[in-house]
Amino acid sequence: MTFRQFWAEPYQSRHRTRIGTVAGDQITLESTIFFALSGGQESDTGTIAGIPVLAARKEGSEIVYTLPLKHGLAPGEEVEVAIDWSRRYRLMRLHFAAEIVLELFLRLLPGVERISRSGPGLTTNQTSGASGKSTGSRG
Repeated sequence: MTFRQFWAEPYQSRHRTRIGTVAGDQITLESTIFFALSGGQESDTGTIAGIPVLAARKEGSEIVYTLPLKHGLAPGEEVEVAIDWSRRYRLMRLHFAAEIVLELFLRLLPGVERISRSGPGLTTNQTSGASGKSTGSRG
């Protein structure tokens, strides 16, 4: 399981870690600051060992990174992860603003349903109206 250092230190822009697994152009890390698409927030952009990350996705409890095929990295190798900090900070602010707007809608418009991603399909959670309390789980 990849330790999500970005939850503990969301303002960290560089991080030393080790390669977990390598399968062709797909790798995992022991720990990471590199956020993968989740909750409507886009993935970070940046590098692992100076190699550009082409994609980052959640796969169960792991985060899998796609690198150029001939990256040359090996399991156990120590690497530095670097993210595009200005992009991360913009995404953090936009995501927070969207959460505020969503909360306002849920509190002010009775009967509005929260739509959240859960597994391969979508689920809806009915709110109780002006109180903003959800009768379902938050996604």
